[in-house]
Amino acid sequence: MKDRYINFLIVGYGGKKARTFKVSKRLLKVVLVGSTVALFGLLTFSVLAFQENLRLRSEVARLKEEKDDLLALLAEERKRNEYLERFRYKVEELEGKLVTIEKFLRKKGIRRIPSGVGGARAKVDLFDIEYISFLQKEADRFYKYLTRIPIGPPVWGRITSHYGYRVDPFTGTYEFHQGVDIKARWGTPVRATAEGKVIFAGRKPGYGKVVIIRHAFGFTTLYGHLSKIKVRAGRWVKSGDIIGYVGSSGRSTGPHVHYEIWRYSRKVNPLKYMYVRW
Repeated sequence: MKDRYINFLIVGYGGKKARTFKVSKRLLKVVLVGSTVALFGLLTFSVLAFQENLRLRSEVARLKEEKDDLLALLAEERKRNEYLERFRYKVEELEGKLVTIEKFLRKKGIRRIPSGVGGARAKVDLFDIEYISFLQKEADRFYKYLTRIPIGPPVWGRITSHYGYRVDPFTGTYEFHQGVDIKARWGTPVRATAEGKVIFAGRKPGYGKVVIIRHAFGFTTLYGHLSKIKVRAGRWVKSGDIIGYVGSSGRSTGPHVHYEIWRYSRKVNPLKYMYVRW
């Protein structure tokens, strides 16, 4: 019986008697084995829980990174959509301008409305290079036309005599005035209203010092009563180039520019081209 139990002695203190008790070795073994298994299970659970926690934290970090990437992609997509919308608006605006310019040119007998322009596409493809190139070529072509047509005044100032019949200030007779007189300060630069070739630069009776330029589409412009001529006959000038300076040469009552426009050898009212209304 002694081998089946383990005796424990508890020494008494303060006059108390010592106490003894015995524990079954089998029970003790069961308790120790159970405690060991429980401790091992707890340690295993702790390790597994720690590993799971690390895995979950790694997964959370990965999901957060994916979320950030998706947000970045969403922001880029939003920017791209905004850019495409602005691009589509610009295409519509460009088409509208091309049609407006074309209508103006058509009124002047220059050309007909080109095919392919007029009303932007419902959905503009950013990579539709062919269509964008077409619009660019049309814009360049229109710009070329506009620089070759006498548009705008040769000098800014007050119009003192209009195109048409008037009383001649020298003879007092009623006669046809073939251009407009623009009053300006002496020496103000006079500019070509379109590019073309200077076919005359010198003096003409009544006009004083004169420059005559031949342009495209049958246009010819004349600038009279200059104080000084800056170009020579045969020279090619661009729109806006200075060709002379305001003066009062010839039959003139004061500093001004006499400006004429001819088309296919027929006189035209310069006001139709000097102040363009779109």
